[in-house]
Amino acid sequence: MQYAMQHYLGLSEYHLRQKQQEYPVHYEPERLINAHLLVCGMSGTGKSYQSLRLLASAVQAGIEVDVFDVHDELHGIPGANACRYSQATGYGYNPLELDTDPHTGGVNRQIEYLLGLIHEVSPQFGVKQAMVLRNLLVDTYALAGIYPDNPATWQRNSITESVRKQLTDARNWQALKQYYPTLDDLKSYGKRKLTALTLGGDNKCLSALEQLTRHYKRLNALQGKYAKASSDDELDKLGKQLTSSKEHCTSSYAAFIEAMHSGRELEDMLKYDSADTLASVLQRLELLNAAGIFRANPPPFGNAPARVHQLKALTDEQQILLVKLRLRAIFERHKQAGATNSGTQLRHVIFLDEAHKFFSKDSSDIINVIAREARKFGIGLWCASQSPTDFPDSFLTNVGATLILGLHPTHWQMATAKLRLGKDTLKYIRAKEVVAVQLRVAGRAEPPFGNVVVGLIS
Repeated sequence: MQYAMQHYLGLSEYHLRQKQQEYPVHYEPERLINAHLLVCGMSGTGKSYQSLRLLASAVQAGIEVDVFDVHDELHGIPGANACRYSQATGYGYNPLELDTDPHTGGVNRQIEYLLGLIHEVSPQFGVKQAMVLRNLLVDTYALAGIYPDNPATWQRNSITESVRKQLTDARNWQALKQYYPTLDDLKSYGKRKLTALTLGGDNKCLSALEQLTRHYKRLNALQGKYAKASSDDELDKLGKQLTSSKEHCTSSYAAFIEAMHSGRELEDMLKYDSADTLASVLQRLELLNAAGIFRANPPPFGNAPARVHQLKALTDEQQILLVKLRLRAIFERHKQAGATNSGTQLRHVIFLDEAHKFFSKDSSDIINVIAREARKFGIGLWCASQSPTDFPDSFLTNVGATLILGLHPTHWQMATAKLRLGKDTLKYIRAKEVVAVQLRVAGRAEPPFGNVVVGLIS
């Protein structure tokens, strides 16, 4: 049976040395339990070389490829376009674009996903901050005419920074509503709310409400003191203060009612908690977007079959956010396209360099979802790292092919326990010459690792 991708790994060492036969070993993802692949090797074992060979074979077979390159070392794939993400280049993706499927997407789904990602990279992001950001997002979508409970409003066009600037400068707000809002819209709206909370701005209602709150707190404190007072002089003094405080509350409340226009002023005050909380949320958004990864300025990949996302200039937080947002977009696109005809066809490879840093124990994390469900949609998750011990068991036990290029002896014991990899197999691995390979063929029993001679790499 002919398969779409057949990548030559090398010659079976057992057949070569014991039987003097040249028995070729191939990676054929459509024969395996899934197209997921793990490549592990410490520095100097040829990990980048073998990864580039595998990726070149995928492109040659007509498979779409997205490479997330942490070290900016994997741009040499034939036919690939590379893009560096940094503050200087300014390329990024709009995180406010929606999946318009009424069953799997929408405003609430995107908001919860973004909040989950931010919490993953910023555990100190508290409950109040999450509430404020959720409300900011809901209101920003609403300003664009996009509502959580109305799927008919979810469909909008993608926008670029240049188009947004052109429409904003022309104050063409109606045309702007044809597009998804951006992070700049979110931050702009948040800053307006912060101004209102801090200074009152031109919103007299909020200023009056803050004044009423202060007076009411003082009134409560005075009432507590009055209840505990014992002498007549003290009761008389506190009684006068109470009367004055009540008058202040009455006048402040009257000012609040008089200044009210929309009827939502009190609701806004409750939604955004305090100026300090709102300011901390905006600061977090600024820090996460310092490299521009959320700018509505898509990278110029064009129609290249292979896209190399160069992440070296980003912080770990920014790398995780960018990778998981892109992985979700890739998965949802293929999910909407439906399962492949054969159920085994490989049509898209996602390659994660230093992949262990992107994994999470959360079963709903997009990487774990792809590991479990992506096979039938034609997606293969290829991961490269220095050691298999960095990965969760749920992935190690559900990967179609594993290549061990050479491990540091300190990892041997855990590797043998996690992978059922014999120490004899590990002992005969030689960097850039002999690797250990396990290929889990569909419908067959769990195979052992075997050594494969890949030859010297100059």
